[in-house]
Amino acid sequence: MPRSFLAGPFALAALVTLANVAKPVTVDDTAYLLFARHIASDPTDPYGFSIFWWNQPEPAMEVLCPPVVPYWLALGVKLFGEHVGLLKLWLFPFILLLAWAMRSLLVRFARGTEHFALPLLMLSPAVLPAVNLMLDVPAVALALASVELFIRAALARNWWRAALAGIVAGLAMQTKYSAFVAPAVIVWFGLTHRRVGLAALATGLCVAVFVGWEVWLVQKYGRSHFAFHASSSGGGGWEELIESKFELVPPLASYLGCLAVGAGLLAGSALRISRQWLAGVAITWCIGFALVAILPRRWTLIGGDLPAATGFWQVSGVVWFGTVAACACVLLVRVRNKLRIRANRTSLFLVGWFVIEVVAVFGLTPFPAARRVIGVSLVMGLIAARTATLVRRARPERTSPRWVLVVGIGAGVLVAAFDTLDAYPEKVCARGATHYTRDRRDGETVWFVGHWGFQFYCEREGMMPLIAKQTVARAGDFVVLPLYPEGDNFPRPYGGFAVTHPPEGAADAVGDVECDDWLSAKTVPNFYGGADPVSGRDSPRLRVRVYRLKSDWVMR
Repeated sequence: MPRSFLAGPFALAALVTLANVAKPVTVDDTAYLLFARHIASDPTDPYGFSIFWWNQPEPAMEVLCPPVVPYWLALGVKLFGEHVGLLKLWLFPFILLLAWAMRSLLVRFARGTEHFALPLLMLSPAVLPAVNLMLDVPAVALALASVELFIRAALARNWWRAALAGIVAGLAMQTKYSAFVAPAVIVWFGLTHRRVGLAALATGLCVAVFVGWEVWLVQKYGRSHFAFHASSSGGGGWEELIESKFELVPPLASYLGCLAVGAGLLAGSALRISRQWLAGVAITWCIGFALVAILPRRWTLIGGDLPAATGFWQVSGVVWFGTVAACACVLLVRVRNKLRIRANRTSLFLVGWFVIEVVAVFGLTPFPAARRVIGVSLVMGLIAARTATLVRRARPERTSPRWVLVVGIGAGVLVAAFDTLDAYPEKVCARGATHYTRDRRDGETVWFVGHWGFQFYCEREGMMPLIAKQTVARAGDFVVLPLYPEGDNFPRPYGGFAVTHPPEGAADAVGDVECDDWLSAKTVPNFYGGADPVSGRDSPRLRVRVYRLKSDWVMR
C-alpha cells in the first residue's frame, strides 16, 4: 500500500473511526444516544420529552444538545438500530470531512508538509481519543470545512461557493456552539484578503441557518435552545465573569500540554532549535507522561493536594504554546536590519485565526475540558507547518525529524488507549451487578444511581434510575450504588448529589463489583472536564455495591 495513501484523508479517517468503535459508551455519549432514540421515533419533536440526566428527569430542552449530530445518529438508529459500534461507524463522514479539510488547509498554507503534518494532527491526542459519540469533533470538522470552502470561494470570487461555506458554518454552529469561531474566521479572511462582500454573504447565510432553527424552536416550544443555555450559563457581574475566565488558564494550559505535543515539537523544529535540545525536551516530556500514567496519585503530591502531574501538564502547555507563538512572530515579523511587518496576507490571516481560537476558548468555555482546545491545537499545527515550510525554502536540507511524528502520534495512540480502557468500568460494573440480581421475583425492581456511561449500561441491563427524595424502592428490590473514593469532588459515575446508602438494618449488601488494574492513568471524567487530560489515581477505577432491601427506602 503506498505510503501516501496511508497518510491520506481516507485512511486516517478510517483509523480514527475504527479506534473509536473499540471504546464503550462514555461520559456524554449517553445523552446524545437518548436524543437520537427519541428523534428516530419522532423527528419533528426533537425536544419534546423528558430526559433523565444528572439526578432527575428534566425537560430535554434544558440539556445542552444542538441538533445536527443527534439527527445524524437518529438516522443511523432508523437504518440499523441502536448498535453503538455501528453508530460510531456512522460518524465516519464527519471524520473524513475533518481529514479532508485539514489536508486542504495544509496544502494551502504549508504545501509539502501534508504527508507529515496530517497524520501528526489526525492521530494526535486532540482528535484520536476525542470522537466518541459526542459533538466536538463533528463541529470542528464542519467549521474547518466551512473555512476551506470560503477560502476557495474568495480566491475564485465565486458567490455560490461562498453561500455553501456559510451554510456549512451554520450547520457547524448548530452542531456545537463552540463553532461560533467559523463565521469569525470567515470574516477575518474576508478582511485580510479584501473579500468583504463574499464574507458578508457567507456570514449572513450562516446566521440565517442558525437563527432559522432557533426561530422554529420558539414557534414550537416557546423558547430557543441556544438562548436558554446562553442565559443559564451566565450569572454574576463582570468582575466575577472575568475572574472565572482567569481561573480557566491553568487547566487549559494542562490540556494543551497533552493535545498539542505534536504541534509544539513541529514548531520547535521549524524554529531551528537544536535537534539535541528538541530531542531532550521530547524525552523529558515522554518520561513525564510515563510517570503520570504509571505512578499512583499519592506518590506525585508536591504540596497539600497538588499533584506534580498538574504542574507537568501546565509547563508542557506553556512550552508548546510558546513555541507556536514564536512561529507566529516569525510569520509576521521579518528580522534583517530592523524589525518590520511581513507583507503577507496569508500569514496574517493564519495568525489571526490562532488568536480567534484562543479568544473563543475563554469566551465560549464554561468549564475546562480537552474538547475545548481541539480547534486551538489544530490551528497551532497549521502555524507550525507553515513555519516549517518557510524554513525549508530557506534551507532545503532542514526537515522535521521523523521522531516528531512518532512522539506526536504515539501520544495520541496512548491517550486513546487509556481512554478506551477507562471507559470500560461502567460497562463491566453494570453487567457484573446483574450477577447478584438474577434471583429477583416478578414485580421486584433493580434501581441504580449513576451518570454517563454507567446510566446507559444499567438501563440496557433493565435497571431503573433511583431519584433522590422521590423514588420509593420497595422491600425486595435491589439497589446498585457507587462507592465513591474519599476526597474525590467529581467522582464517577457522578450522580449529581451525595449518594447515601441504605441505613443499617434496612438492606443486605449482597455483593460488590470492582473494576481495577495496575495502570494509574485515568481519563474519566478528567479528560472531559477537570484539571488534567491524564491523571493518576489511588482507588479502583469503579466500585459499586448491590443491596437487597428489607424494607421500603427513599434515598435522601
